[in-house]
Formats: sequence, structure tokens, C-alpha cells
Amino acid sequence: MEDPKSDETRKLCGQAFSIARAQVDDGPSEESRLFLLRTACLGWLSDETPLAARLLSEMDLPRQVPSGAGWEERIVNGVIDVWLLLLRKRGWEDLDALSSVISSLRRDQEQFEGAFLAAEGQDSRPAAWELVCYYHTIRAGELVAEFLETGSVLTEVRGERRFDVRERVETHFDRALDAAINSGNVDLEELIRLLTVTAGQIIDNSLWTVSRAVSPEVTAFVDSLISRGATKPLFEALPPQRAALAEQGLIRSAFRSVVVSLPTSAGKTLIAQFRILQALSTYRQQGGWVAYVAPNRALVNQITRRLRRDLGPLGINIERVSPALEVDGLEGEMLNNRDESQFDVLVSTPEKLDLLLRSGWQENIGRPLCLAVVDEAHNISDPSRGIKLELLLAGINREARDAAFLLLTPFINNGDTVAKWLDSTSQQSIKMSLDWTPNDRMIALAQHQAGSRGNYSVSLEPLVTSKNTLSVNSTLPIGGNRPLGFTSSAAKSQGKLAAATASILAARGQTITLAQRPDYAWTIAQQIGSGRDEVENMGLTLRSVVAVVAEEFGDDFPLVQLLRRGVGVHHRGLPDDIRTLTEYLMETGDLGHLVSTTTIAQGVNFPVANVVLASHQFPYGQDMPAPDFWNLAGRAGRIEQGQVGIVALASADEEKSRKLRSFVDRKVADLNSTLIEMVREAISQYGALDLHQLSYQPTWSSFVQFLAHTYRQIGNHSEFASEVEQILRGTLGFQDLRAQSPSWAAELTRGVRDYAERITGKPLGLVDSTGFSWESVSSALARLSHARIDAEVWEESLYTGSPRPLSDLVGVMLEVPELRENLLPTITDHEARSGDFIARVIRDWVNGATIPTLASTYFKRDGDSDLVAVTKCCQRLFGQMAPTVAWGLSALQSMTIGNRFEDLGETRQRELRNVPSYAFYGVANEQEISMRLLGVPRSAAPRMAATVFGGRDVTLSEARSRLSATSENSWQSALGPSGSAYYQVWKILDGVN
Repeated sequence: MEDPKSDETRKLCGQAFSIARAQVDDGPSEESRLFLLRTACLGWLSDETPLAARLLSEMDLPRQVPSGAGWEERIVNGVIDVWLLLLRKRGWEDLDALSSVISSLRRDQEQFEGAFLAAEGQDSRPAAWELVCYYHTIRAGELVAEFLETGSVLTEVRGERRFDVRERVETHFDRALDAAINSGNVDLEELIRLLTVTAGQIIDNSLWTVSRAVSPEVTAFVDSLISRGATKPLFEALPPQRAALAEQGLIRSAFRSVVVSLPTSAGKTLIAQFRILQALSTYRQQGGWVAYVAPNRALVNQITRRLRRDLGPLGINIERVSPALEVDGLEGEMLNNRDESQFDVLVSTPEKLDLLLRSGWQENIGRPLCLAVVDEAHNISDPSRGIKLELLLAGINREARDAAFLLLTPFINNGDTVAKWLDSTSQQSIKMSLDWTPNDRMIALAQHQAGSRGNYSVSLEPLVTSKNTLSVNSTLPIGGNRPLGFTSSAAKSQGKLAAATASILAARGQTITLAQRPDYAWTIAQQIGSGRDEVENMGLTLRSVVAVVAEEFGDDFPLVQLLRRGVGVHHRGLPDDIRTLTEYLMETGDLGHLVSTTTIAQGVNFPVANVVLASHQFPYGQDMPAPDFWNLAGRAGRIEQGQVGIVALASADEEKSRKLRSFVDRKVADLNSTLIEMVREAISQYGALDLHQLSYQPTWSSFVQFLAHTYRQIGNHSEFASEVEQILRGTLGFQDLRAQSPSWAAELTRGVRDYAERITGKPLGLVDSTGFSWESVSSALARLSHARIDAEVWEESLYTGSPRPLSDLVGVMLEVPELRENLLPTITDHEARSGDFIARVIRDWVNGATIPTLASTYFKRDGDSDLVAVTKCCQRLFGQMAPTVAWGLSALQSMTIGNRFEDLGETRQRELRNVPSYAFYGVANEQEISMRLLGVPRSAAPRMAATVFGGRDVTLSEARSRLSATSENSWQSALGPSGSAYYQVWKILDGVN
């Protein structure tokens, strides 16, 4: 090969690999094994390393050589074993096995080599040359393995570490090639040429090569990823990771604005980790910190666990903030900490980080934000939340001098445009083809096939296959004679067809089934669970989660039995802790099946073999956006899976099939700002942009808050008016708006100037501290005055004594547009006109009422089952009431106390800050808040707080240290027989595991 790294060579190797792997057999013959080795090498050269490794995943390596085998058979099989093990590298055991193979060959050489050459007779030279070739080939493999393990090779004479592995390996292959040519064995010569370039590719892919000479922190990180203590040692980077970090230079990049657009499963988190290390190393003396922004609480939890696992051992402190739009005393303590335990990386939702930065916290801590990592950055296009993320980044770009940006997204076509938005002179867009996948994947319709006498089966109609590597032209029967026992007519419903399909596919590996609504999810989960036996030899983690769920909800709660059968449920009708535990059980493989609503679709990294969609729509009949669907499809056939990933869309009839075919055919578009659509809709509806009138809409509220914050930062009306266009140019959408419709851009500019006139002289600090538009702040202030609510309302507890103060405060919240949207469904459900119902629920929640008790007391209607009531309770409490009331209380504190807050003593300040958090966490004192912040389940928080604090106050970092040092026996002493289960669950929730 003239240039094994050229695009043309990779393409040709890819074509050859696709043909060859279809002909691979798992026979033990030397011919079959050599063909497999050649095929795997083609996979490496075509950047299909996961697919090539999959061919080797189930092989029994090394091969057992018959006792009567001669030296030629032994050495040839040894060569094959060494290189197959080197390619597979399924943990340290494969590299240890490689070393054992070589050691055995060296022992056998003395016994068998002489006899073999003697048997060749007078003309033994060809055989001798072949042996020389094999010896050098094995030595080359040994050197590559040593380099993968240590990042260097040991010299043979002086025993010194050297880093010129490529040259040393090439030397042995040059000698091997000469020997092969002298032997006259053309097939052997071809094999050596193929192994030579494959070895070079392995070295290129090695994390040691990718990360060489970057920084001591990066070297230590790589060492930890490869170490024997790592759960899954990572010896090679995936092709997209190598391309991004090494070939496109991201690991050494000085570019401020980088967009990495890679397919799901391409390893974007590892890329982010290298970038984080680089940023922290650069800003170490200044105390720089990194913001890692994730779209939802589930992803915040998962990223925190991953970063703590990978970066924590390097002394990097990872903290997360709650999604609550308020800061309690303990969270404030953590955010302002300046001792050795100060955070280095802060994981947050966009909304919480925006509130923190606008409140002036960044200036108060005096530490520079040196990098903002945005996961799932395509959410900038989200119609409801996208504008908030866009304006957050625009604000950071305008106000944080040292901040660089790393935007991670599965697939966008205009990454260069997005990168230029944040810095037109120092930007980079890194992308790889959308059709790169770590495994084969097929998207198909799951269809009902009627049989006789009420029987039926399920078949798949393929729609899309990855890279056309799978050629499937006909419908595939996937088995079943009345799966799950449904009658043929019953199985024609979407839900039952999805359940039947999932139950069949689950034999292939972990499966996620998506339902449209929580009640549908429960039904499908119970149908799937009915066809499964209880998990045998249940592991400690699953046993502990089952025990905690039973303790919290009772043994008869449906989820308890489902978990025992290896089936999880994930939707907003369950507490956050239960969802987090379910995510973890899927990550670890303890669950075979998960039934979820769309809460699971965004970026959560589960290694699954199958994804089944009972519905392609969100709860209110809206089609899932194309990016969300393809992101979800990327869950199937991930890097950990050893077989084809299947995405099956249940299709009960031909009309449904037609809709689904059209749905799957949709393409992923550019990442576009929602500002353009906001302007279009407003002008279409009103003819002009009156931002004052538009501010009641959530998206426009975010926009006018951005304007108010910027106005406040500039501090001068004339200067703001003169810079309006520059401020707007800082957003992603304005430039496109100018190009598409100059008149709309001019109207937006005029509207902003008019709005600036309106807010002149107003106390805009309240906009930043509340997260409300000025219009909402002004209206709320008037309502507080009318209700005669002032700072005295905070003098007595809102959660004990008279319920009137909290009810009145919730009543004010119901008139604030930013809050009303979340609280209105609860009010509507219960035909309430005031804040009384919500206040009563929150008071009981804070005072320790369990979820089943709250569900029975407030959410169970005539004819409802306990499950229906619990689901509704969790939806309303966790999704709406608790976070919204906490946000509202924090905002109303700012309005009623104002600047006088700074004059209060530190103890009183902490007491006031904690009031909203009691509503969010459902606890009654600061010590219990600390337990919740540290991952202790709510029901265990009071008793564990008593154990950890022992009646005295300690800081959050001290509480973490004490909690970490608390033994399992102490948990049992505090909580009784269930203490061990809660101990295991806490380790998951806080990211200790």
C-alpha cells in the first residue's frame, strides 16, 4: 500500500472488509484462522475497529494446540493467536494471554525447532526463512503489546525505556518481509505486508500516541484509563476519537470555539475529558474552572458519575448543582469554596448555570471560567429551551474573557457556522460521517403476522441499514408463536405489538422500549415482565435497589416485581432517585429490559442491543424531532454490543407503516437558532415586535431577560442603545436573520431599542436574581404589595404553623408567567383557584410524608389504582411543584428582602437560602439538605444526618468526608435491616461507584 492512511485506501479496505467478513467462519483450521486475521486487519485499516473486534469477541483464544503438533503448526498458530489477541484486546486478560503464548513458544522452540528443520532435509532453507519471518512477526506483536500497556518499549541490551516503538516494530517487519520473500511463500509475504500497516494503525490508535507530550495531567489520565484497575481498560481510541484528538489536533488545540459533531457512540465524552484536562492545566495558577452543561438531570447525574470515576483519581474535583433555580446555603458554600476541595468542574443544566452567572457569582469567586462544555448542543434548536442555551453561551462569550467553548453534538451539518458564531477567528469544526457506527445497525418496522387459530408471529421489514453493510431485501421473521400469550387480534395494538417484539428481541441483549406516556409504559413493562422469570443469582446492586424500592413503596409496588425479573421502568411518574438508579442498572447490565417514555432519549449512555418504539410521538401527538430519533437510534448497536443493533418501530397496520416510513426518511437538518422562528411567528401574528407584550411567552421571556442583564452590565442607556446591533450579533440567530430577512432583523433591532427605553431606571438586578422578565417582576411586586406580603413572611416557618403564608406565596406564583405554566396543570387537575392545594402538598412533603402517602392523600381519585396515583403524584411533584415552588420562593425572597439580605448575619442568610431547598428536596433542615446533596435517599436523610453530624454543624466538604468514611455497619445501625441496601444505593447516587 502506497499510503495506507489515504481516504481512497480506507475506502477500498472498507469494501474488502465488508465482503470478507460475510465469509468468515469460526472453524479451528489454520486456513479459517488466517482468513479471519486478514479480515480483522482490513477492519482496522478501514477504521471499522469495533466491527472487526466483534468478529473476534466470542472466539476461544488462544487456540489449544494438539499435543502431537509439530513446530510449524505450533509457530503458525502462535503467530495467529498473538495478532488476534492483539487486535481484540478484551481487557488485560488478552494481553496477558498474548504474553503467555509467546513464553510457551520460546519454551517449545528448544524442543521442536531442531527436529522440524532436520525433517525438512537438505533443502531446509525455505522452511528456515519462514521460521525467521514468524519469529520477527511475533516479536513485532510483542513490542506493540508492550507499547499499548506502558506507552514505551524496553531496550534489549540496557533495559531502558524508549518511545520509538514504530521504528522498532518496522525493523522487525522489514526483516520478516525479507525472510518471507527469501522463503518464496507469496501468501506469507502478503500477510506480512498486511500486518505491517495494521501494526502502524494500532500504534496510531493507541491512547499513548494520541496523547503524547501534551501535559503530565493527560499522561496520568491515560495511565489510569489503561491501568489494570480500570473496569474496562481502554488501549485504543475509536477512529472518531483519534481523528478529533490527534489528526485534527483537538488535544493540543488552542482554538477557542470548537464544535465536535460525531455520531452517537463515537466517544465524545472522552474527547471532552482530554479538553478539560488541557484547560485546567493552562489555568491552574489562576484557579480556572470548567462548566459542563447537560440538558437534563439524568444526563447531569450520568456525566458527574463518569467524570468522578475517570478524573477524580487525578485530584480533579467534580461537583454538580441541583436543577433547582435557587441556591441553598450548602450549595452556596460549595460554589464559593476556595480551599483545596474547591470544584474544578461544575456540571449543570443550562438554566441553573444561567441563573448562577447572571447573579454575579462568577465575579464573587474571582476564578476564571476557562472552558464551557455543552453536551447535546443540538438542543440550541429546541423550540422551547433552545433560546436559553443560545443566550447562555452568548452571555459567556461576551462576559467571560478566558472562556473557551467545546460543543458536543451527535450530528449537524453546519458545525463550522456554529463554531464561527462563538469566535470567528479561533474556531474549529470537527465532524465524521453520520454513517459511522461502532456496530451494524438496522432500522425496521415490526409487523404483526397472523397465523391460524388465533396464533401470530412478528416480522421485521428493514428500512435502513448502517453503511449498506447489511443487505436485507425481504421481511425477516423473528420468531414467536403467540409471544407473551396475546391473541392475534389483541397483538395488533401498538402497545402489545411493541411488547411482543421487545420480548422476542430481548434474547439478543439489553432492550429499551419507548412508550408515549407513563401509563402506557407501565402496561408494556408489566406485559414484558409477565413473560420473564426472576433473575437468578441477583447481584448485590440489583438486590439493593429492589430492597430500597420495596422499602419506599411497599413490596406490592409493581416496580419491585419488575426489577426482580430484570425489567426497569423510567419516566417522570417516578422519583428522580429511582430513575437514576434505573439508569445505573442499565449501564451495569443488571437489567435486561427498560421501558421508558422519551425521558431516556437524550444522550443517556446505555449499551443496548435493541430499541423498540411503541410510538414515534411525544405525549401530545407531536412527532419526535429527527435529531432526537437518530440520537435514540444510536443507542442500539453501541460499542459494547457484540451483534447487530436493531431499532424496531411497532407498526400495527399499513397506514401506520406508511407514516413510519416517512418518519424514518426525515433527514437531520442544520443547527439553527430558534430566534428566527420566534421573530417569524411574532411578526406573523402581531405585525411588529413589541417585546414588552411578548415577554409573557417563555421563549421571549428568556430573550428580554438576556437584554435586561446586558443592559445592567453596560450600565448606560446611550451606550446600550448604540451597541444594540453588536449585542444581537452575539447571538447565533441574528446573523441568519439578517441574511434571510433584513426587514425582520431591522424590526428586531428597533424592538430591542424600544424595550431598552422601557426598562431604563428599573431595578434590573431583580431580573437576574429571579429568572423572570422585568414585566413579571413588576407584576409580582404589585401582587405582593396588594396581598401585604413583605419580608416579615420569612420570619416564621412556612412549613409548620399556619398554612396561610405559604398558600399566599403560591398564589402570587400562579400569576407569574414563568411559574404559572408549570403549576397550572396541578391547579387544573384539582379545580383549585388558589395556592392552597399546592401549599398543602409541599408542606406535607417537607415534613416527611412518603410518596405513597402523598399519592393517596392528594392524587388518588375514585377508581384510581395506587399505581395511577403514585405516577400522577411523582409527575406533578418532581416535574412541576417541587422545582417550581422552590424557584418561586427564592425569587419572592429577592423581591421582598432585596438589598437588605446582605446586611443580615451569615447564619440568617443561610437559613433564608435553605427555605426554597426544603421544598425542592422534601426535607426539614440544613443537615438533611446536605445528605440529599450528597446522594442519600430522602427517606434515609434524617437518620443519616444524625449519624454524620452527631448534633453539630459541619461544612458540606466535611459532611462528604464523614459520609464517605461511614461504614456499612453504621448505615445498618442508623436505618435497621435495610441499611445495607441504602448504603449501596447511596454509593450509586453520589457517584462513588
